[in-house]
Order: sequence, then structure tokens, then C-alpha cells
Amino acid sequence: MELENLKLKKSFGISLSLVEVTSTILIASLVKLIATELSVFLILFFRYLFCIPLLFLTSSYQRKKDTFKIISKSGLFVRTVAGLFSFGFLFAALKYIDLSLMTTLLNTIPLFVTLLAPILINERVGNFKIIMALIGFIGVYLIINPSYELLKFNNFGIIYGILCPLCASIMLISLRKLGNTDHPTTTALWYNIIGAVVFYLICVIINIDFKIIENSYFILILIGVLSSLQQICLSYSHKLLPASLLAPLRYISVPLGILVGVIYFEETMQPLFYLGAFIIGLTCVLIVAKKDIKI
Repeated sequence: MELENLKLKKSFGISLSLVEVTSTILIASLVKLIATELSVFLILFFRYLFCIPLLFLTSSYQRKKDTFKIISKSGLFVRTVAGLFSFGFLFAALKYIDLSLMTTLLNTIPLFVTLLAPILINERVGNFKIIMALIGFIGVYLIINPSYELLKFNNFGIIYGILCPLCASIMLISLRKLGNTDHPTTTALWYNIIGAVVFYLICVIINIDFKIIENSYFILILIGVLSSLQQICLSYSHKLLPASLLAPLRYISVPLGILVGVIYFEETMQPLFYLGAFIIGLTCVLIVAKKDIKI
């Protein structure tokens, strides 16, 4: 019976991870579809707004009267600021660069976490992981340089595309500490409420016309619903399974992103792109799967 429960737990965790990966690709695809027509701030507002209902229902069911209870307000602040910038840069980047490139750049988050964790939270990281992270950035150079001439720093899409995983890594590092004091659903709920308020105020301040979304309501609602589903699946898959097992599953997003980019958005990639994507994926999987070792 115990063995059956473990198998069921593993199957359910893998299923949640696959749903999370698929949701991420769908969200990025939908954003790219409307990013040239609507303001990024407007898309972000509705992304956070339509995330709230499902997260509120989940948090209310789980925590009852403690639905909004937060212990570490400073931790929530860091998680929220880093998260808002991460999604802001992601949505902005999708206006300028290919979906396949952005999907691959998103998967550099473990590289940034490996290098930043010792600095931000004094986490011990072995030499093996540090070397893998540095090798991983060679892959980043390969996927960017052939077509986008990063060294000129004149492509905002590339800059946003790199700042996105950088901010996301800071968010994930803060979540490690926040997870010791606060419930993940409650922190996600507060994060999305604050995000909706912040981007609504930005839209009002810069005088964005909300009427222009009339033909995009369904897509905006879908982005919000998929985002809440993605957050829930991410949280619960990590509760059920170790990160070493989930990491390889997350890199399914790279071929999925390439497939959608090629078929739907008619994107083209050079051979060095595939080599760079392979290097990034391999080094990130090794970072997550291996224990710290001295070499």
C-alpha cells in the first residue's frame, strides 16, 4: 500500500510539473500574440488581476481565517518586487525577441541562483555547481550572439530577456527563506494582489486607454487563469517531488518553445542556438541534480 502511495504521489507530482511547463509556454505564446497591440503594463495588470480569484479560493480553502496572514513582511516585499520586475521584463522582452529564445533564457534561472545564493543568503555552493553555472553562460552567449549582437547593447529585447531570469532568481532565493515562515498560497495571493494594484496605477498614471482591450478580453483572462494554475502546480509539484527530479521536466519547455515558435510564429534558429540551448539545459540539470562536491 505504501509503495502504491509513493508511485501515485510521484505520478501526480510529475503531472503537475508537466501542466506547469505547458502553462508557462501557453502564457508566453499568448503574451507574444498580443504584445505588439497592447501595452505591456496593461497585459501585466490583467495577468495579475485574473490570477487572484483562483488563488483566493485555494488559500481560503487551505487556510480559512489565516488566508491573508503573513509573518515575514520584509520577505514578502523582496519576493514581490523581484517577481514584478521578472514578469515585467518577460512580457517586455516578448515584444522584441523570439519565443524560442525567451523560453531558453528563462531556463537560465538555476545558473543565476547558483551564483547569487552565496551572496544574498550565505548559502554554501560547491565549486562544481559554480563551474557548471559559468559554463552555462557560454550557452547563453551562443544562443544570443549569432543573431542579436549582444555586445552592442542596442537590443532591448535581449537586455530584458536576461534581466528576467536574473530577477526571477532573486525571487526564488527569497522564496527559500519565505517558505520557512509563510504559506506559499498566501504569499502568492498577496503577490498577485499587489501586482494588480501596482500595474493598474501605472496604467492610470501614464493614461493608458482600457477600451483598446475590447478584442482581447478572452486572451487576457486566459493569461490570468493559466498564470494562477501555473503557480499552484509549481508550488505543489515541489512539495511532492525533489527538485532533482523536477528539473529535467522543466527543460521540456525549451523544445516546446522552439516548436511553437517555428510552427506558429515562423521563427528560425541557427545551429549555434541548438548547441547553446543544449549547454544551458545540461548544466542546469547537473546543478540541480548533483550535491555540492569539491573539485
